[in-house]
Amino acid sequence: MKKNKIAYLSFLLLGVLTLFNSCEDIIDINLNNANPNVVIEANVVNNGLQTVKVTKTKSFNDNNTAVSINGANISVTEEGGSTYTFTEQANLLGNYYSNQFVGKPGKKYTIKVNINGKIYTANSTMPQPVKLDSISVTELTFFTNKRKYLQVHYKDPAKIANQYNYVLNINGEIRNAYYVDSDRFNDGNNVTNTIFNSDPEIKSGDKITLDFQCIDELIYRYFFAISQIAGNGGPPTSPANPDSNFDNGALGYFSAHTSQKVSATVK
Repeated sequence: MKKNKIAYLSFLLLGVLTLFNSCEDIIDINLNNANPNVVIEANVVNNGLQTVKVTKTKSFNDNNTAVSINGANISVTEEGGSTYTFTEQANLLGNYYSNQFVGKPGKKYTIKVNINGKIYTANSTMPQPVKLDSISVTELTFFTNKRKYLQVHYKDPAKIANQYNYVLNINGEIRNAYYVDSDRFNDGNNVTNTIFNSDPEIKSGDKITLDFQCIDELIYRYFFAISQIAGNGGPPTSPANPDSNFDNGALGYFSAHTSQKVSATVK
């Protein structure tokens, strides 16, 4: 019996060693041969210019400079309305704009992007606007470290699903483009939400501009995925491409949203 037990333990040990050795095999992953993907970032708003940025991805080891795609044919069709074409900016290739129309809350918009004969489309419905009442700056202390943070104040409409995105601009530079929220836990309430930006630290004399956006549910999920990858609201998650509302394999998003911008100087 004792010999059988020793033989069994020897067999088990051999199996464990074999397993560890197999775990040490080198797996060669080629990160440079992936075909580039089209990336489209398109926005229709209820004020200002309508903008579209078209780029393509690069190999894993390349630098992070975006590769612009110029010469695209872009149009947006309003539900029950007209179709509007976009013009490429001569001094900023890959960036397209239209000043022919403003977005209307409640309307569905369809974008069509034609790149060398390959067409990408997406839809987005502009939500009804929610009024931003005010912004303020509060000081909070974490582990004896006191810092200033921006707060937003608004009344969420009752019995209507609402999603929001806060775009934070400090001293003329966008510092947080994807800080999303929903009314899942505060439907119909007066909302005070703190934007926990970490870089840079808000200081007295800074000029802050907040773009308060009402976004549709698909865009909320897309921006939420990006914010989780970046670590907003928690530790960063494993990188992955969020689900785009574009078809035909394009990355990116098309968002028809309302926009309200408010500025203040930090005291």
